[in-house]
Amino acid sequence: MLIVMVLLVLAFSLRALYLQIHVARTELVRSEEKGMLTYEVRRRVGMERLPSHISEYPVPREVRIRVLRFAGVVLWRKELHIALPGESCRRLGDIPAHETDGRFPIWLQLGPY
Repeated sequence: MLIVMVLLVLAFSLRALYLQIHVARTELVRSEEKGMLTYEVRRRVGMERLPSHISEYPVPREVRIRVLRFAGVVLWRKELHIALPGESCRRLGDIPAHETDGRFPIWLQLGPY
């Protein structure tokens, strides 16, 4: 029983570390705290490679991520990807969040829902 508990704690710790590394590469858009729970909306803009049957070249995409933290530890995340226009390739680092906000569901937008 002790071995099972140790393995469960190890698995939880490794998953939390993986999620933390994944979330750390994103920009915080919005955060709400409810006690020890924190809900965050994060974003990442960049070029993404799609499967070869869709496109042979990377395409500009924006990713919004809904993150749930408990006492600062990432428990869960949900991502939503949208395509950006081809001309946005020249200014990927300068695209403000409000410019694409309307293309996302309300729970991933800038304002509180």
